[in-house]
Amino acid sequence: MSICRTIVTACCATALSIGAAEAEMTPPTKEELAAWSAAYGALEAMTPKWGVESGDVFRAMSGAGVPVVYLDVRTEAEWEKGIIEGAVRITLTDLATEAGMAQLPDSKTTVIAVYCKSGHRSALAIPLLQRYGYVNAVSISGGYSGWAAAGYPVENARD
Repeated sequence: MSICRTIVTACCATALSIGAAEAEMTPPTKEELAAWSAAYGALEAMTPKWGVESGDVFRAMSGAGVPVVYLDVRTEAEWEKGIIEGAVRITLTDLATEAGMAQLPDSKTTVIAVYCKSGHRSALAIPLLQRYGYVNAVSISGGYSGWAAAGYPVENARD
């Protein structure tokens, strides 16, 4: 079995097996985070199949008063082209570090709308966030591109 398939299988198993008993899991060790970061490059081609919602859902939640944290896991160069209004910016590779995780909300039940350019990297971030106990981390379908195309609020947008 390839390392990519092994990592994807492990991530999916972890994400899908989180139950009430695991809600207070300890975060991954530094070694586990390092292994996850090293394997990231091999996972970029993964197509997400779960943990995805449209931008419309997050806009409706925000409009109804539900606090939503938008998490941008793109690169710094991509941030310069625009971000979702008010988003927290942590690259996908930095998300797997103590400094990256320290930027996330304290409440593990916070709705976290994760996005990248089109949806692949954000789908990779979901199992890591769930491993840390963030039970409401979901990828935005279509990523930043879909959000901006729908005309939703963005900051510093440039072509």
